Amino acid sequence: MEAKTVIRLQDVDMLESPDGVMRDSVFVDASTGARDMTAGIVWVAPGSRIHEDSHAFDEVYYVIRGEADVVVEDVPHRMREGDVVLIQTGRRHHVHNPTDEVFAIFWCIAAGWETLSQIQTELGTWPVIDKTTGWHLS
Repeated sequence: MEAKTVIRLQDVDMLESPDGVMRDSVFVDASTGARDMTAGIVWVAPGSRIHEDSHAFDEVYYVIRGEADVVVEDVPHRMREGDVVLIQTGRRHHVHNPTDEVFAIFWCIAAGWETLSQIQTELGTWPVIDKTTGWHLS
């Protein structure tokens, strides 16, 4: 496998959560040559909340678009376009988008894809969708 320096979003799959409120594209992983990190983009539909989770690693968000709350250990923190957010290891968190606009973040976690079996299993149940259409573009 040859490592990639530039990864184009149009070259990776877009997945949609079973409830239809979250879309995710994982594009930095072992297939691109990354060993100690995994990254992608998540879109959250207007008026939606995505599932809560916690991880055995730090996670960073960069807000690409919109405004929403990241709720960490039941405390909401408003995120706006251009913000960087740190979710520390083990902290319960979810994203709530109460606005009528799409919210999008670049996310990066300090763990290689091959160590993320729980995330691989979850995303493995999500259907691949046509990324050229749909609410994430509005």
